[in-house]
Amino acid sequence: MPLFRRRLPSPARVARPERPPTARERRAIDAYHRWYYDTEVWKRTTWRGVMVQKWVGDLWSYAEILHALRPTLVVEVGTSFGGSALWFADTMSAVAPPARVLTVDVDGERCAAVVRDDPRIERLVASSLDPAVASRVRALRAQRPGPVFLILDGNHAADHVLAEMEAFRDVLVRGDVLVVEDGNVNGHPVLPEHGPGPLEAVRAYVARRPDDYERDLAHEARFGLTFAPEGFLVRR
Repeated sequence: MPLFRRRLPSPARVARPERPPTARERRAIDAYHRWYYDTEVWKRTTWRGVMVQKWVGDLWSYAEILHALRPTLVVEVGTSFGGSALWFADTMSAVAPPARVLTVDVDGERCAAVVRDDPRIERLVASSLDPAVASRVRALRAQRPGPVFLILDGNHAADHVLAEMEAFRDVLVRGDVLVVEDGNVNGHPVLPEHGPGPLEAVRAYVARRPDDYERDLAHEARFGLTFAPEGFLVRR
């Protein structure tokens, strides 16, 4: 039995959808998805006063995964204002203490003071493709042996995301969880003008390396929509 199945509870107990949506329901879900995205509700979603910029259903799925996985380290690519880094630190403190979050962004200026001052959160101002980032993840997991939860939510260009997945390939081990966010752009179903993005990167990676990951379909479908279609992945 793959190791991750011993770490994650059965999807039947945690996140199995009752049934797939009908065609009519899918149209309604996509319409709501576009409303949620286009009205920028996600840009007005905060955690402890700091902007988070995520679909709240995904956050709930992440909480379930963190509780089941009990990671020793969360790595977030794409800090922005820092609300999600703070949310990860608070959630980890509740479900898998002691919390340790490494958050990476090329722009360190927007990060809120409460995030900068949180001792549970380490910030790296760097490109996610800088070899120093992967080296730091290796060092942290050597200090804190155990599973890693990694989320990619920085540059959404397909080529960049594909390069990130390759850069972190040897950092992640069997049972670790990778979430590739914002595959909903480029018409999946939002922002059709975006051009190839994270979903195209995931598909290209899977075509290249089909045995690296197994999709966590249960959490992906948990709430009918996700900002990370095909992006809930468990390392084999």
